[in-house]
Amino acid sequence: MEMRVQNRDADAPALRRRLKIVAEAHSQSELARRTGVSRANVHRYLRAGRIPADFIQRLALEFGISPAWLILGRGEMLESRVSEQAVEESNRLLELVVKLNAVGHERLGSLEARDSARMVRELADALARHEDLQRQLMERLRPVYLKLLNQYRVLIGEHRHEETGDVLPALRQLVRLAQNPSMQANVDMIEAVQRFFEGDLTRQRELQRGALGMMISAGRLRDAQFMRLTYNTCVGLASSGRLRESARLGNAALHLSDAEQRVWIEDWLLRVPQAILDMQEGRLGRAMNELSCVISACGGEIASSLKDALVFAGYLAGMQPLEDMVKRWSTYAVGSPPLLLAGIWSREPDALRRVRRSRVNMQGHLDARSRRLLEVIDAMLEGREPPPADSTEPTHAFELLVATCEARLRAGQKRKAVTALERVDAAQAELGAEFLPDFLIRAAHARATLELTDGAAREQAVAFVKASLLQGYGVVAPLAVEHGIEVSAPGSAMPR
Repeated sequence: MEMRVQNRDADAPALRRRLKIVAEAHSQSELARRTGVSRANVHRYLRAGRIPADFIQRLALEFGISPAWLILGRGEMLESRVSEQAVEESNRLLELVVKLNAVGHERLGSLEARDSARMVRELADALARHEDLQRQLMERLRPVYLKLLNQYRVLIGEHRHEETGDVLPALRQLVRLAQNPSMQANVDMIEAVQRFFEGDLTRQRELQRGALGMMISAGRLRDAQFMRLTYNTCVGLASSGRLRESARLGNAALHLSDAEQRVWIEDWLLRVPQAILDMQEGRLGRAMNELSCVISACGGEIASSLKDALVFAGYLAGMQPLEDMVKRWSTYAVGSPPLLLAGIWSREPDALRRVRRSRVNMQGHLDARSRRLLEVIDAMLEGREPPPADSTEPTHAFELLVATCEARLRAGQKRKAVTALERVDAAQAELGAEFLPDFLIRAAHARATLELTDGAAREQAVAFVKASLLQGYGVVAPLAVEHGIEVSAPGSAMPR
């Protein structure tokens, strides 16, 4: 009669996933040949049904796989990578699982009940020894891990991304050995920063969400690391135009943490995503009040960074001239896109040059989005063809297309501008409900529509300008005057 592994972990999808890792490395045909079972049975083990203990035995012996890794997911996959002590414990564990399988299922009469109880105790002792080995491993791993983690942080902070090729895989290997959620979350967070600057925002979001999931599973809701990770995830979502999703996540984290009093800076920072959403959806007054509260509470570099957002809100309200905005703007890379968009939007004389000069010394520290916007500004200044407006992020592709259309208009290329506007409208139609492009890009789109089209499209642009003025967006007032758009009850210069 065929014996089958019956321990809870072995019947779980986790064991099947580990078997698939082995199959991917060797192929199902090779597994079948070397273990002496049919390929159909190997396929069945990988997809559904119970897995025979003797198959696991032969798999471990033939391929040098650690039984502890195969059965429990502990340690390294290959025995050649673990200590002799761990190998001995793994083999003992495999033997116990096979015996318990015989006692507990098909072959109940083959052993006495007292033998069954003895083997259960032996299994518990073996697992305890494995846990002790894991603790010893952690003691040896942690100093190396901290050294590599700090080295990775330095490389990312200095934007030496090409030098992370050796450090990141080594960190990942240590995390796999340690099986520690906090360590993995730390590595994921830093790699997410690297992916942000490289422009791979999809991978950035995957890393951040995975790290958040690990922290939540570990019950780390009221934890400084969890709060910081949540805030970084909110920033990543906002940079993709997912402002509503960003605000929901920030608000949910504050609610889940259930703190009666604010302990960490993140308790304040997680209020910022909602403020940014308010700024873009026409609640300028509320956004400015909230940002002011956060700035007062945080102080230091964080306050300096958030003051940029407050200055930008003032610019949108018509209270802050572009010249003052350029002088005030700090050197934070994530604060560059709004300033660059202001330069593209503004048709004040020399606006592009002033904005360009403020960013020129930051080229090595800008994210991919800012670099692309700078390329468009350079093309405008030099009177040459704008770069291709391609991006994997829908909102970024949309703003690049709008900027390209603006470049055509400034160069007097009306026919090309009309073609560019058609691409803008097509890109806008593809934006999902979660995406919210920057207000200045939406305003630039409306201006191009007013200058290049008639009919329903023009009516929509007029309605956008009117609604914006009523919401307090004073920055579009010159556009309304230029195109004779009247508002019956204009908003005050100070937004509500």
